[in-house]
Amino acid sequence: MHFFYKALSFLLYLSLTLAQILPFSVTGFLDSAQANAGTAVNRGGTVTISGYTVTIPDNLLVEFPALFVPFAEFTAGERAGPNEVTINGNIVGGQIIAGQMFMSQLSLAFGSGVISKLDTDGKITLASGPVLRINDPRARYSAGYTNVPFFTADDENPSISSFSGFPMCVPRSASDAQCPQSNRPAGATSFNVPQALNMVPIQVGDYVEYSGVQFQGVTLVYEMTVNVDIKTSGTQPGFVRIEETIIGVADTSVDVETARYRFIGLASRSDLPISVYAIDQDPCTGEETDRFITSTNVIASARNKFRVELPVNSNIGLYTRNYRFKVGDNVVTTSDGIKAGQFVQPVTEWIFPELVTPGGTPPPLVFDNIGPLANGFGPAAGDDTVFGQLKPWPGAVAPKPTVATCVKAPVTSAAGPQPTTTGPDDSNSQGTATPTASATTPTGPAPSQVRIVAFAGPDQTVLGGVNVNLFATQTVTGVAGTALSYQWSQFAGPTAGITLSSTTSPNISFVPPVVAVGAAPVSREFRVIITHTSGSQSNDTVVVVSDRTSSDNKVIDNLTWKNSQSGTATALAHTNLVDSSASMRIVFGSGTEQQMTKISTTNGIASYSFNARSTPRYTSAEIRSYIGNTRVSGPVVSSSNVLPG
Repeated sequence: MHFFYKALSFLLYLSLTLAQILPFSVTGFLDSAQANAGTAVNRGGTVTISGYTVTIPDNLLVEFPALFVPFAEFTAGERAGPNEVTINGNIVGGQIIAGQMFMSQLSLAFGSGVISKLDTDGKITLASGPVLRINDPRARYSAGYTNVPFFTADDENPSISSFSGFPMCVPRSASDAQCPQSNRPAGATSFNVPQALNMVPIQVGDYVEYSGVQFQGVTLVYEMTVNVDIKTSGTQPGFVRIEETIIGVADTSVDVETARYRFIGLASRSDLPISVYAIDQDPCTGEETDRFITSTNVIASARNKFRVELPVNSNIGLYTRNYRFKVGDNVVTTSDGIKAGQFVQPVTEWIFPELVTPGGTPPPLVFDNIGPLANGFGPAAGDDTVFGQLKPWPGAVAPKPTVATCVKAPVTSAAGPQPTTTGPDDSNSQGTATPTASATTPTGPAPSQVRIVAFAGPDQTVLGGVNVNLFATQTVTGVAGTALSYQWSQFAGPTAGITLSSTTSPNISFVPPVVAVGAAPVSREFRVIITHTSGSQSNDTVVVVSDRTSSDNKVIDNLTWKNSQSGTATALAHTNLVDSSASMRIVFGSGTEQQMTKISTTNGIASYSFNARSTPRYTSAEIRSYIGNTRVSGPVVSSSNVLPG
């Protein structure tokens, strides 16, 4: 009997364990990949990696650096192995089911060097280094290469570019009209491009950074940044290079912590705003629709960098696989078929919620709010097969897709053993739909979100100890100010001694601490997020540098002299230098400095007065600010407007 109870206890524990939905993530080298039996292009299969056997659902697309590939096609194609694979999924009823699959040869593979030789057939030789070749099946950036199509460069969004995102090329001949030498001023490494609709040639001596795969003794490059600063201006379109597109999957549970949404990039011009859009796809037709997320301004500097970081768990609607970045509103097609003025970027990193309670049960990875996985990708192969919802679903209960059925049903395969789940019957979800049409509107934010663009004001360099004012504005015309709310925060730099006058007003102030004599300037960055009542958001940042060499803003308000008590002089003045160590002195005519009395510090202004007898008649006076015993530098502030007392 004792053995019976122990056995029963073990079986109950085992059943509870199998009933739990547990998260699963792994990165390792791919051991094998096998598609299910059949000919359907959207069929799934299995992979083995680091000792795990993982079920690949029907309709899953494998993500490469610039390409999404059906799993069955992936198993049959040239992968330039060995391959490193990352899989995110869940353990459902004891079965590991993938929700996402990312491929590389080595995920952190990276190289750099100086070009010592260029060949017209596309080979790039680095000094004391390897031979590179742009993996360019359509010959957009070079003479072309077709043997490894999965690890291709992006030929619609310039992944072979200058530092600022301008597309660059390897000349196919000495007079290559698609890669004209005339578009690169001789000897220049920073310039405004003469012709914005033509590429700029890469040259011997250029320093490059690249990512690629090793294949038959050559590095096939799918991404390259040439250390050349190419700008555009005037009526020319803007170009952009994206460094990060990070999605922190939302979860409001107190047991987990979630990451922010972050978009970072660089642009060829700083005078146009950057707008970020989610690209929604129709689950049946694949037709794309842009859904506005946020916008920001480029920080005018040598790098022309922009950074958008939205608060944790912000509502940005359904997540998508691609996001579109627009520079202003001018999108044009170049002579090479690239759409200038925009860049379409897949998510570079998905960060799922992390458990914060040691010993607790980790939450499953949530894929329900990733639109293409829950609703389908649409036609994603060469034929008209519709890639529907992942099946089997990598979770307890498959979500209801936004489109119940498509006109042409996607073909599915025998996907192996199905996990046991509970919940509503999903037999009519995409993947086994009957050929009748019935569509509903996709979920997510309403398309009536109002576009706004935040501006946090120009960067400032100020004297440490002065009152600094920051003014946030929204620059799109026709938007009611009453529909906007504001959220300020310090984004970077030392926080000690910084107190914002408000975090929710459009205009705020603070006082940076005094900088010691001879010390380096101190940089701080502040961000404002403007939210419209429709749900749209935009953010911008402003940099404030405090030093000891700038001046304060001081003003003489009143001067009087009265012929009594051997001459009575009075003076009133004010300054924005409000630090407690500051003081003000006054000089009458060519006399000596005399200390003024601080009478108040209100609304970022320190007011001073002076009143003394036995003062000879004077016709002008000068005021001087001090921090401690050190005079503040800057222009002379004086007045000859002396009134009778």
